[in-house]
Amino acid sequence: MTDHFRKNNSELEQKIIYRFVPAVFLLCLLFSLMLFLTRPIPHGHRYDLALKLSIELFAIWLVFSFEPRRLSMKLVIALILMAGIILGCYQLKTINPDPEIIETYKSVFKDLEEGKNPYTSGRIYHRDEAGQVVYQNFNYPPMELYPYWLFYRIFRVWNQRHLTVFLISLQFLAGLVLVLTFRKIRLSYLLAFWPLLVFSEIKTNPAMTMLTVSVFIALLYHQETKPSVLNRYLTAMVIGLGLLTKFLVIPLAAAYYFLRLDFRRWKNFFQVVSEGLVSIFVALVLMLPFGPWKVIKSTILFNLNLGERNIYTTFYPNVLSGFFYLIKKPGIYPYAAVLIMIVAVLLASRLKLFSAMLLSGMAFLLVSPTPEPQYFGTMLLLAIAAKMMEIYLKPDYTYLPRNS
Repeated sequence: MTDHFRKNNSELEQKIIYRFVPAVFLLCLLFSLMLFLTRPIPHGHRYDLALKLSIELFAIWLVFSFEPRRLSMKLVIALILMAGIILGCYQLKTINPDPEIIETYKSVFKDLEEGKNPYTSGRIYHRDEAGQVVYQNFNYPPMELYPYWLFYRIFRVWNQRHLTVFLISLQFLAGLVLVLTFRKIRLSYLLAFWPLLVFSEIKTNPAMTMLTVSVFIALLYHQETKPSVLNRYLTAMVIGLGLLTKFLVIPLAAAYYFLRLDFRRWKNFFQVVSEGLVSIFVALVLMLPFGPWKVIKSTILFNLNLGERNIYTTFYPNVLSGFFYLIKKPGIYPYAAVLIMIVAVLLASRLKLFSAMLLSGMAFLLVSPTPEPQYFGTMLLLAIAAKMMEIYLKPDYTYLPRNS
C-alpha cells in the first residue's frame, strides 16, 4: 500500500472526524440559521443558501463518518436511492426558464466568435442584486469555457434545456467513472448514490468539477493498486485540468500534494514538486490563449474582492464572508479566508488522503465568498470514494461482498 493512503494518526483522525468537524458544523449551522432568520446584512440575498450548504456538508460528513456496513443496509440504500429520485424530480420541475448563466455564456460565445478575450472584454452578461443587467468580464476559469464552447460549436444551440442535458450528461459520466473504478465493490451500493450525483445540480455549472474529481479519484485508486511513475504524472495532468474548473479542485490538490510532501527526503521532495509543476504547467498552457494573469485576475482575485464582486453580481452571504460583513470588516475577509485554508491544509496533512481532501474541500466551501451548495454532488462523490477506499484498504470487511 502506498504511504499517502496509509498516512494516519488514528487518534487525531478520530478526534477531527467525530469531535472537531461536528462542532464546526454546529457553529456554522447556528450562525447560518441566525443569518437566515434575521437577514442583517445590507444588500445580502438568499440567506437560505448558507443554511442549505451547512446542512449538505453535515449530511456528507455523516456519509463519510459512518462505517460502510451501516451505509450498506438495505433500508439505507433504499432511502438513498429514493432521495436521489426525489431530488431529480424536484430539480427538473424547478428549472428557471430565464437563468443568468444562459445569457452569460451567450455573451462569452459572442466574444469568442468575434475574436475578443472574454476575460478582458467587459462585455460579459451579469445581473446585479436588483436584477439589472451589467457587463463585466468572464469570471469562471477556462475549463468552464472550453467544453461549453465545444458543445455550442457542435450543436449551434444554447438554451436552458440544452444546458441541463449537458450538465446531466457530464455528471452521469462522473458517476460512471466512480462505478467503474470501484466495480469490485457490490454494485447496488454505488448505484444507490448515482441519482444523487446525476441530479445534484442541473441549473448551474459544477459538472466539469465533478467529472474531473471522479477521474482524479480513479487515478488515485489505480496508483494504489498498480503504482507507477506514469500514473503519478497523469494524475498531475488531471489536477492541472481540474485547477481550471471551478475552484473546489484547488484545496483538494493542495491537500494531495502537501500530504505527500516530505522535506526530509530529497527524492520524495523533488518527485512531489515535479508533479506539482506539471499541474501548474498544464493549467498555464490552457490559460495561454487568454493570458494567465488576466484569467487569474478575473477569476480568483475577482472573487476574493467582495467590494468589486458585489458591483457586478448578487451577494449571497456565506458563513465567513457573512461574519465579516456583520462586523463591518469585509476588507479583512480575503486574508482570513486564505489563512483558514492554509491552517485547514496543514491540519489535513496529518490525516489519510481522502480525509485530508474532504476536510480541505469542506473548509474551502465554508470560507468561499458566497455559499456554493452546487458542489454537493462533488463532495458526496469524494465521501463515497473515501468509503470505497476504506473497504479496499481493509479486506477483512465482509459486509460488502465483492463480485466474482
